[in-house]
Amino acid sequence: MKFRHCILLLASVLLACENEKNNPVEEKAKSTLLVYMAADNYLRNVAVSNIDSMKIGTGKNNSNLLVFIDRGYVAPCLLQIKNGATDTIKVYDDLNSADANTLAQIIEYVKDNYKTDSYGLVLWGHGMGWLPTKQLHYAAPNLYYAPERKSKSFAMENCIGGDHPYTCMELNDMANAIPDGLFDYIAFDACYMANVEIVYALRNKADYIISSCAEYSGDGYPYKKVTNDLMNGDLLKVCQEFYNYYNSKSGWDQMADISLVKTEGLDSLARCFKKIADEYKQDIQNVNVSDIQYFDRFSNHVFYDLADFVDKLGIRKELQAEFKSQLEKCVEYKISTPYIFPDSPEPIEINSYCGLSVFIPQQKYEEAGLNRDYASTEWSKNTNYTY
Repeated sequence: MKFRHCILLLASVLLACENEKNNPVEEKAKSTLLVYMAADNYLRNVAVSNIDSMKIGTGKNNSNLLVFIDRGYVAPCLLQIKNGATDTIKVYDDLNSADANTLAQIIEYVKDNYKTDSYGLVLWGHGMGWLPTKQLHYAAPNLYYAPERKSKSFAMENCIGGDHPYTCMELNDMANAIPDGLFDYIAFDACYMANVEIVYALRNKADYIISSCAEYSGDGYPYKKVTNDLMNGDLLKVCQEFYNYYNSKSGWDQMADISLVKTEGLDSLARCFKKIADEYKQDIQNVNVSDIQYFDRFSNHVFYDLADFVDKLGIRKELQAEFKSQLEKCVEYKISTPYIFPDSPEPIEINSYCGLSVFIPQQKYEEAGLNRDYASTEWSKNTNYTY
């Protein structure tokens, strides 16, 4: 009996070894990338195309790639992309992807169910920086419908048709929805999100932030080229591939800018900027904004190059050198095409590009209340930078 028992035990061990050889134990994922796609708007078809590109771009990467997508006509869902295939992980009855509570819910689910050593977050959708939605009809009347109540930093829900009210995500709400220190990086696949106001508000949320000061094509990131780099955390390569992709185009499509910001130095940058705001308050109010590099095509510009603005103030050399040093510590990489909207009736020539934009409070914004709205941002509060 003992002999027979040994034979059976040996056979089971050999069978287990053979099964392990044929079906090796899957290696634990080293990282998790969450792509949050707020596509319940006219970018919904682009979202589907981008997901197809992600499936090609993943390769055999040993990381989790999860995509939450809300595109309106079908139920929102959480997908997992692996080895060129897509699995539906979870389907939701009804969620508003422009609601920060939804963002918080999706992040919490991913954090609890996909435990890895590192996490990355791509926020995909429309972007209008820190600018309040209630001000879009004032700043950009030809581009956006006059909204109600909410203010916009990221995402846009239900904006098909001129009479449809839409909702957007507040900057402060978005920041509160993202846990401190969870993400290695946040990448905005959205226009106008490289504001000093935004990166400062998110400084405790991630080590790095990738974003753009201006608009770029609705095609978004070239995911066939950058998905694997995003999963590996090769952020510099992501930025370079993004720029090369758009710079290689021609005509209207040859426009893009991108920057890689290290959040660790943003508090020091804010302290330096506060010195400028305190010492040169009158100069800021009287600065000639027509001489300063801007990035938007709005009737009333709101996104100006941060470094060019400080340079045009004519501050003392010691403070200028300190500011430049602090800015360089934060912005590790930045690049832009020569023009935004080339071949258009009013192209924007890029003569100065530091990788971050800033709002400049002005008298003309007083009646509309834009200066007052700006004063509620964390950057304005902590730097004493108001009109």
